[in-house]
Amino acid sequence: MARRMKVSDNMTKIDTMCIEQGISRTELAERSGVPRRTLENWSMRTRLPRDVYQLYKVAQALGCSIEDIMEPEPQEDGQPEAPATEAQQESPEG
Repeated sequence: MARRMKVSDNMTKIDTMCIEQGISRTELAERSGVPRRTLENWSMRTRLPRDVYQLYKVAQALGCSIEDIMEPEPQEDGQPEAPATEAQQESPEG
């Protein structure tokens, strides 16, 4: 019998979507083909998801896009990186 996750403030987007869809990490692993241990490491934030193919398979299994499950990387101070503004994204003409 699979344990059901409970909602918490520090939860990853993947875990939140699993709860919303009523599935466990084990079930997500079976649907996506991504090892359960990998999903657990992402959830505990001991490893960051870097493999785009694995992210794509998880997103497909959850019925969303990769962007929906990605989280901003923490900066050195531990805070998530702020999204770049349009002015920061544009390169100077020169």
